[in-house]
Amino acid sequence: MKKQKLKSFGMGAAVIGLLLLPGLASMLQQQLLQRKQAKLEVANGAPAPADADPRYKKLEFDTLKSWTYIEGKTPIPAFIKALDKKDVEMVGFMMPLTEVKNITQFLLVPSLWGCCYGQPPAVNHIVVVKMPPGQTTKFYDDVIRIRGQFDVGETKQDGYLVSLYVLTAEKIDAR
Repeated sequence: MKKQKLKSFGMGAAVIGLLLLPGLASMLQQQLLQRKQAKLEVANGAPAPADADPRYKKLEFDTLKSWTYIEGKTPIPAFIKALDKKDVEMVGFMMPLTEVKNITQFLLVPSLWGCCYGQPPAVNHIVVVKMPPGQTTKFYDDVIRIRGQFDVGETKQDGYLVSLYVLTAEKIDAR
């Protein structure tokens, strides 16, 4: 009987470990993102980096994720609507939708691991990035910074909500 309990315990521990692994990977990826994002920040009293552009407001995923959206029930908060048509700078990870070369549109997510395991991310936890007409980008497998115009509002396709946030990229660079 002890052998059976030990086997059950081992199996349970393995299952719990497998469930926690994506969360741990997501946490590590978030720390990497924060470190790389910190390099983009202006240190206290230090001069702005050569690539800093005061035209763009830094926008973080924590701001976009700080509220709960329920389609048809929850209005977009005023502090989010205030970002509409603003020039912003965001840092995150690229998740292509269809193509992997000459990309015209992709999702910007705060973490690749946290995005893909368990349940899908909420619609207000991701940003659709579109390239300007006639322009494409290559695939980046690491943290990227995107600057461009941010649009807020429901985007629907075939009657289904597909996004709340769209960022039309003016500049993308790897970090």
